[in-house]
Amino acid sequence: MNGGPATDRLPSMLVSLTLPPADPRLACDQARWLPAEASTRRYARLVGGRAAAGAPAGDGDQAGDSDQASVVLMVFADGTPAAEVRRVERATALLAAGGVPVPLTLETDATAGWILQEDLGDVTLADVPSAPSTVRRHYDEALEIIAVIAALRVDTSPEPPLSAARLARELELFAEHALPPMGPVRARELGDDLGRLIARCAGAPRALCHRDYHARNLLVHADRVRVVDHQDALVGPACYDHVSLAYDPYVELPDVVRDAIAVHAVDSTPPETIAAVAVQRLAKAVGTYALHRGPWSRYIVPAARQARRLAARHDLALPTLDDALAELIAGSAGAPDHPASGDGVRP
Repeated sequence: MNGGPATDRLPSMLVSLTLPPADPRLACDQARWLPAEASTRRYARLVGGRAAAGAPAGDGDQAGDSDQASVVLMVFADGTPAAEVRRVERATALLAAGGVPVPLTLETDATAGWILQEDLGDVTLADVPSAPSTVRRHYDEALEIIAVIAALRVDTSPEPPLSAARLARELELFAEHALPPMGPVRARELGDDLGRLIARCAGAPRALCHRDYHARNLLVHADRVRVVDHQDALVGPACYDHVSLAYDPYVELPDVVRDAIAVHAVDSTPPETIAAVAVQRLAKAVGTYALHRGPWSRYIVPAARQARRLAARHDLALPTLDDALAELIAGSAGAPDHPASGDGVRP
């Protein structure tokens, strides 16, 4: 994941910081933006100099040819309150203290809106070699981390938990961004389907969730799985991170493997409840992809297909949602760069 030239200004999210940073604490020999994700935060890799002086021993430039130490700079959007930067720092510290393998925080300036952290490189779980034994080992480790997160009793965010109301709001945004306008009768029928879906989700046991636990947020560093984009962890359905990992549109896995991941160590949750949480999560993801479009559009079809498969397999009785997803798939199937289905593990 190589960014643009060292003098580039990041062209989105109203981040006015330029590279190389003027702050002497961030002085470095090289600086480059990392590719932007669907987030209000942006990241840059800083190599050498004062900025990387506190990097853990052995952490050379994680994506270049240099042996110099490197770090990653998390930059918050202009206008982000200092309290939010401190909250992210605190959430990282709480998760680390609880045994979650998050990046080490090296320095923070809440007023300036940045956090300097350990560089874990660019190799995600989606990028690991496709040898079955390697993939299985890393996924087993990822599942163990979910259990560590779920066992924590920490307050990482002032945001309300993933309650039924919040899950319902996410589905409203899915309908708004991903589906065409509907007549009043069909809109009411879709609303009824989404209401039944949320009612099933509400029956799931609760635990702390990462909330965006997929292959792109799991980095493989020194042959171990490490977790990023963790700062918005909230209490929600205990199976939420399992289904996020299982039905991740960024990787290709056989459905039998996906289904096994989804039910791993969630013994007390009925299969139809797990499926309902998965369908809600996938619909939310489809809404996000539809909102951002561009390269994200390619993931609409695989996410929608999984949602339809799970709803049908577990007889969730969501006919209008199923029809809407089928139409969405038909309308998106000809889009370029759509990943083909298969048994591989690379996106």
